[in-house]
Amino acid sequence: MVKTKDDVIVSATNFVSQRLCPIFQVSNVTGDNLELLTMFLNLLKTRMPSTDDKPAEFQIDDTYSVPGVGTVVSGTTLAGVIRLNDTLLLGPDPLGRFTPITVKSIHRKRMSVAEVRGGQTASFALKKIKRSQIRKGMVMVSPALNPQACWQFEGEILVLHHPTTISSRYQAMVHCGSIRQTASILTMSRECLRTGDKALVRFRFIKHPEYLKRGQRMVFREGRTKAVVTNM
Repeated sequence: MVKTKDDVIVSATNFVSQRLCPIFQVSNVTGDNLELLTMFLNLLKTRMPSTDDKPAEFQIDDTYSVPGVGTVVSGTTLAGVIRLNDTLLLGPDPLGRFTPITVKSIHRKRMSVAEVRGGQTASFALKKIKRSQIRKGMVMVSPALNPQACWQFEGEILVLHHPTTISSRYQAMVHCGSIRQTASILTMSRECLRTGDKALVRFRFIKHPEYLKRGQRMVFREGRTKAVVTNM
């Protein structure tokens, strides 16, 4: 039970060991002990290393058309720093191309800001582009990354559950960040897969290419079928 500031320091220091579960007695009515909880959260170390020195990457979660502003996209900054008037590459479109766009304004938590950093969510107003040209799962990245869209990708699959067997040409939905698209299995390192099996598999997206990176993890699911895939 955390009752003093000394208890907070001890709890925050040993929290990473996963052997300690601090308990706070707080009240949203009177505000009792909220100061201790805030202090504890501020003392915790971040689980993500800084990515400010890396090229900018932003994944789009949603799109809007705001009267008087134009096209607005919202999502998460995956890496780097994005500033006002930066020129980024938006894509991939249905043909796998990336289009240069300029950031007109940035809002974070309903406040106008000059920049956002890796790990932060934000909304961007974009210049000279229609909302119909943007979809969930697209990215805005620094030209330094020279992004490439992919129709096919290889990954290591772990089948968590499947009622029968999975074989070539099986189709299911791929979930990776904000990407939601059906993919088909082209080839497998095993003839068939059952619950608990692992294999190297080559997939192909059905509708349009996507932007993927090595090491990304994704969920492959359809009905009661569930599998985890690591992009190779």
